[in-house]
Amino acid sequence: MNSRVLKTKISLMNALLDLMSEKKYESITVRDIVQKAGINRSTFYLHFLDKEDLKEQNSNFILDKLREAIQYPSFNFEEAIRDYEERQQPISSLLAIFRHIQEYFEFYSVMLGEKEFQQKLDEMIKEELFKFSIDKIRCAYNAGGLIGLIRYWVSSDMEKSPEHMAKWVTQVILYPNASQLNE
Repeated sequence: MNSRVLKTKISLMNALLDLMSEKKYESITVRDIVQKAGINRSTFYLHFLDKEDLKEQNSNFILDKLREAIQYPSFNFEEAIRDYEERQQPISSLLAIFRHIQEYFEFYSVMLGEKEFQQKLDEMIKEELFKFSIDKIRCAYNAGGLIGLIRYWVSSDMEKSPEHMAKWVTQVILYPNASQLNE
């Protein structure tokens, strides 16, 4: 994709997010989106079928980026304990997840309120966690906890750093019976 096309798509996606933070999605029109983005309506239709397609493509793009963060680097329990105990390093994929959320803060602050996106996020995280564990109940529990923590972090305007959040979750994963976690 050339840089001009990418810039146009990003502009349209950002316009939709801005509008969604101002009013209900149902009341947003393609006209509103193109006016906000400063782009011709015909240009919009070169890239998207309608506002639903724009929202869907935007969500898929962000979820693909989150999937990459979860997958890389891969998790190894023994290495994670060693890294944490020797260097106070959080699990690297957790750090990648929280940095991703920080990078796309505006998207998550709007879309975490959308039921359809929440369901897609939950399914994707469970699917990725299932690669590390065959216990579906544990995957569902961990996905719910992670989504709840992400929702809390975003709603608190990311008061804590991605490093702090990743370190906290690392402590919970590596030392689930610890009576006190470092704040």
